[in-house]
Amino acid sequence: MELGFLITETFTIARRALAANRMRSMLALLGIVIGVATVIAMVALINGFQRSFQQNIQSFGNNTLYVRRIRPGIRFSDGVPDSLKQRKAFTIEDAAAIINQSPAVAAVSVFKFSWYDIKLSRENKTTKTTFIYGTNDQLLRTHGYDLARGRFFTDQEVRGNANVVVLGKDTRETLFGDASGLGKTVHLNGIPFTVIGEFEPKGRFFGNNFDEVGCIPYPLIDKYFGTPNDAPPWFPKKGELFLDAVAVSPELSEEAIRQISEVLRVRRHLPSNKLNDFVVFSDDAFISLYNTITGGIFALMFLISSISLVVGGIGVMNIMLVAVTERTREIGVRKALGAPRKAILFQFLLEALLLTAVGGALGILLGAGVSWLVRAVSPLPTFVSAWSVTVGLLVSGMIGVFFGLYPAMRASRLDPVESLRYE
Repeated sequence: MELGFLITETFTIARRALAANRMRSMLALLGIVIGVATVIAMVALINGFQRSFQQNIQSFGNNTLYVRRIRPGIRFSDGVPDSLKQRKAFTIEDAAAIINQSPAVAAVSVFKFSWYDIKLSRENKTTKTTFIYGTNDQLLRTHGYDLARGRFFTDQEVRGNANVVVLGKDTRETLFGDASGLGKTVHLNGIPFTVIGEFEPKGRFFGNNFDEVGCIPYPLIDKYFGTPNDAPPWFPKKGELFLDAVAVSPELSEEAIRQISEVLRVRRHLPSNKLNDFVVFSDDAFISLYNTITGGIFALMFLISSISLVVGGIGVMNIMLVAVTERTREIGVRKALGAPRKAILFQFLLEALLLTAVGGALGILLGAGVSWLVRAVSPLPTFVSAWSVTVGLLVSGMIGVFFGLYPAMRASRLDPVESLRYE
């Protein structure tokens, strides 16, 4: 009870002392407000991009497993090493072996895209360069794609090299306006194709418009748009493919990765003492890569915002030292009446903590307001998370304790006799 009364009384004294010098207190915590607001706004922007990235990954994939030569995100400072150049690509026979020998794998699709720029045309209408890729009839299963109109091509059409195409929404609108275009003929770099379907809108992702696309049977990429021999080693040449798979259930994704790896190791005659010359990964690899990139940005922005926090902390120390000097006589009176050193220390430390806590709260409100404004007036996604608010309050409180400790200790060590004589 006595401790609670002491804390309440100390808090009241601290609040009155700060209120008595409102302007000075506001100027002192300005750096705290700016620093915390910067952190909150920056974290909100990164969180928004992260949530948007995850949602886009999930919308473009369906717990998809990717079979590639090289894991995404690898950097080459001195060019591509020969060990990676010599890695074999994948074939349709690899896809067949995986689906036949991996019980945990529900479907395997192949993926191939053109080395050359491709434009679609119909009558007097022509698209700008459109991303054309080839696949088989399993794409809808491995990537969770939906069709807005028409149908997807069949395995028979893939094997028969049928000139059929499924368009993205924006590509269809460019060529046909509001009409569906089903059954009509379009030309891919002058080669006629029949439109059989249209994908549901996917939107933009990292500057790429996934509605400006066309999907054709994969053998036609080699037939009409072959890759030159001097293409980069990671680019699929004639007969080479990327493979995408999906597990029977999300819970079996790890088992599916293990089974795919075993099948490919056997087909590539890899002994047990050699590492894989391929990679199999899930959507988590892209999310991990994104987190690595944004982690560096976050660290840099936090370092920049920390400068404002340090400046604000110095301002808090300055105002507390001034307060100790102005209230020297008051401190002497309290000590003469029996106040212990720890009571004086606690009072001034609480004042510094209260000052920075108010600055932290104002900074959180300002940062949240900035993030809301950014989201309202621009396409940039923002999201203020509970943990960032908590961190903002904790950081501001720690600054109050750190920069307020020296003035508080100085106040507690004042000699009561000398303090009473102070004018």
